[in-house]
Amino acid sequence: MEYLEALSLIHKILRPRNYLEIGCRFGHSLALSEAPSIGVDPDYEIRVPLRAPTRLFAETSDIFFQRDVASLMGGPIDLAFIDGMHNAEFALRDFINCERTSHAEGVIVIDDVLPRDIAHASRVRNTQVWTGDVYKLVAILRKFRPDLIVETYDVEIKGICVVSGLRPGDTTLMDAYPDIEASILRGDYQPETIEEIARVVAPHPTTSLGAELVRLDELRSKRNYETGFTHPNLAKYQDGVMNYRYRDIPCLKSAVDIAIYLRLFGERRPASIIEIGSKHGGSALLFRDMCRAMDIQTQIVSIDLAPPALSASEGISFLQGDAASLEIPFRQHGLFDLPRPWLVIEDSAHSYAVCTSVLEFFEEHLCFGEYLVMEDGVLDELGLSGRYQGGPNRAIAEFLARKPQSFEIDVAYCDMFGQNMTYNPNGYLRKI
Repeated sequence: MEYLEALSLIHKILRPRNYLEIGCRFGHSLALSEAPSIGVDPDYEIRVPLRAPTRLFAETSDIFFQRDVASLMGGPIDLAFIDGMHNAEFALRDFINCERTSHAEGVIVIDDVLPRDIAHASRVRNTQVWTGDVYKLVAILRKFRPDLIVETYDVEIKGICVVSGLRPGDTTLMDAYPDIEASILRGDYQPETIEEIARVVAPHPTTSLGAELVRLDELRSKRNYETGFTHPNLAKYQDGVMNYRYRDIPCLKSAVDIAIYLRLFGERRPASIIEIGSKHGGSALLFRDMCRAMDIQTQIVSIDLAPPALSASEGISFLQGDAASLEIPFRQHGLFDLPRPWLVIEDSAHSYAVCTSVLEFFEEHLCFGEYLVMEDGVLDELGLSGRYQGGPNRAIAEFLARKPQSFEIDVAYCDMFGQNMTYNPNGYLRKI
């Protein structure tokens, strides 16, 4: 199987929502895409008709990734193909940037990972067929990112690598990049024979590619962490969220999620609402008044590093506390004795570490059937995932993978207006 046939099979089975190609040159591989696409190549000369709506950028990938890629793509990258400069450090930078602007269910395909002749693997092009030392990227990914699923296939002439299990907020490779680049340039990861390269790359036969892509697609077909909001409208909607006020106090809540909370409160009738992250206090006031309107007798506690001082906060306890160390305020203020059932709303720092800490704390302290809402996984689609090390989405996905019997995603709330049509994708969690 040659590489265009393999790439065509990938498109056919995975059916990506969008497609990014680094190194599109004559357009033969770019022409396989039927999804909205972007091609990046400083010297592109497209010689074949392109089937999909496509934007072309005559610039290096390093320059391209300085752009707002999510806005250009209409959302996070779903499928990327790296076939740019055939030096390992360039391919590594392309991978880092593709993963950073992708989503957890995205797939990155890397070309030229299995040279057939040692002369083809030179860092300087001396032959017509040239794979360069991109094959080194396979060993680097497996060494520094063992969490990734890195599969290689013996596609004719040059091989391909299919990477899944992405973590857009992970900075391991970026943090290690200077050392990795230095090791590449001094000749590390440099087998002396083509047989040694093949042993390192360890490719599967291409006869298994179709079946393995089907399995990958089945995994991708499970709930992903994309919101249902269409990207062209998301920025404007976000402006409205950030300007939303309640009782003339900043509330910063999505209108769709306010409607979901109304249903959640009415159906679950929590005796205690515990908000982690008060900010200005507007959301706690809103929750209190929503419950009063539905005649729900509930105590509201809102915890923040810097609690707001509000004159209209009757019925709400604003307490000082750190979301990463909830045991302290819970013991100081006797919160373990709050009446049940509880509804917890995590809306604090949004970082991966803090979200994970909150999940771990309430996995221990929530009772069967109580709810934890992890807010603002939409950060991924706003292009802010890296700032928060993957944020709520990464924390939820990894926590549920480790502890599948802790919480379940309540799709009745997540999908009330359509699949994950919420700022909190897969974030309405029920203790099991």
